[in-house]
Amino acid sequence: MNLIYKLLSYTAWIAIILLAAMNITGVTHVDIVSTQGAAFLAEKLHITIPVSAFYIKTPVLYVVLFALGEIAGICYLLPLYNSMQEKTKAYRRELEKGSVANSSSVSKIEVLENKIQVLEKALDEALKKGS
Repeated sequence: MNLIYKLLSYTAWIAIILLAAMNITGVTHVDIVSTQGAAFLAEKLHITIPVSAFYIKTPVLYVVLFALGEIAGICYLLPLYNSMQEKTKAYRRELEKGSVANSSSVSKIEVLENKIQVLEKALDEALKKGS
């Protein structure tokens, strides 16, 4: 599944780079505050904001927007990833505790079996001496 996500990310980057290459000469006009927005704010909220805009090359805009989207996705999913890592570590510790308990139980059983064998031999020898 992780491989699929990486492939999708690489494919998206390639598509963005191709779009940027196709629009290498394009320029995009970006309004921060349009004339209609400034008029609305002045009328309704009695705030005067100067109309501002800037021009940016379209390929740069594509790459910047895509990179910001990737960063936003990573920041959104990072807490989930960290909590999953902590849960995985806790689960591994539980498994290790269980395996240690099982190995100690197995060794206790082996010690008891050895003691039983020694007692059986001693009983057999005692019975042979008594007869």
